[in-house]
Amino acid sequence: MQPTPRSLFFMRAYYLLWTGAGGFVFPFISLFYAQKGLSGTQMGWLTTIGSLIGLISAPFIGRISDNAINPRRVLQLCLFGSGALMLALGQQNLFIAMAVIIAIEALVGAPVYPLSDAQALSISSEKEGFGSIRLWGSLGWAITAFIGGWMVSRAGLVSIFWGYAALYGLCILMLGRIITTPKPASAAEEHHLPLGKVARSLVTQRTLLGLTIALSIFWLSNGGRHQFETLYMHQLGASEQLIGWAYTYPALMELPIMLWADKLVRKHGAGKILSLSILLEGISLIAIVVYPSIASIMFMRAASGFYYSFYAIASVGYAVENAPEGQGATILSLYYVTLNGILALFNAPLSGAVFDWVGAYPLYIIAAAGTLLAWLALVISQRKPAIQLQAS
Repeated sequence: MQPTPRSLFFMRAYYLLWTGAGGFVFPFISLFYAQKGLSGTQMGWLTTIGSLIGLISAPFIGRISDNAINPRRVLQLCLFGSGALMLALGQQNLFIAMAVIIAIEALVGAPVYPLSDAQALSISSEKEGFGSIRLWGSLGWAITAFIGGWMVSRAGLVSIFWGYAALYGLCILMLGRIITTPKPASAAEEHHLPLGKVARSLVTQRTLLGLTIALSIFWLSNGGRHQFETLYMHQLGASEQLIGWAYTYPALMELPIMLWADKLVRKHGAGKILSLSILLEGISLIAIVVYPSIASIMFMRAASGFYYSFYAIASVGYAVENAPEGQGATILSLYYVTLNGILALFNAPLSGAVFDWVGAYPLYIIAAAGTLLAWLALVISQRKPAIQLQAS
């Protein structure tokens, strides 16, 4: 189905606001926890709690969305719940209260990412590809990460939660303005595969198995350094404004690079571009291992304008193009929420303990080694088996 200009406009506006909401919170959430007196281990447990709930709720709600006549209604409900609960999180001081709110928020917030990408893919086309929608998210992140640093320096860390909730409210309105033809009930029933069968494809289908192994290594090794990167920058002497800028300029770089990534994926295939993105990230991490400093981190953030743009477009496309027919949202949920969440159950508390024990630098050594290993696993999995090569 060819997308209408109206649908593309409001989907791009949605990505501007939705990803922008993340730019308010995620660069500063660790600073918020630290301000409330939480240790690295406690921060790790908060991540674990959210992951545990999300790994169950995301595929379940993704399944509901895949089989719903109007999937956008499911996404709108998730956005409303997540915005309200994050607003409540900003008012808490006790670890136990934060844990309860994060658990409830994960129930409805975890599915937002895969459901959003599934919506974007459903209205994009060969001419107006996913990258032309996704790049507006980078612009939103660039704006709010910069504004977030300014807001925090003047109004305190609680202001980021108000920004998040406000943008999620606008996201709900943007989705309501998109007009598409609802799926007929017969189409929803046609692709109604059992959830267990869809989940088994992650380990029984060769391409998806390779992606499962590569992403497992990649996420397991990088979770810790992502979680504590802003704290590490703060320890190295970076101000809140500089931290905000570190998340702003790479996002601005992504604006043209996302369109380029779209063209590269169509020309070379999503698998090759995904492999390239992981290799570039591994190389940039080595720079921090060799020379740990604010300058090295800023270099890596600049490089992320390239490798994250490639990753954001290629990873979604690669997963969906190899998914069982009509199960795109479910596959995205299984990978980017459930699998990621299972790994975070182990990784988050261990990374928190490592941070408390020896600091953030060893987390970058782990990340660099794991990223290069993930690249190798993905490249190997994309090679055709010898029997298939002989047949061709």
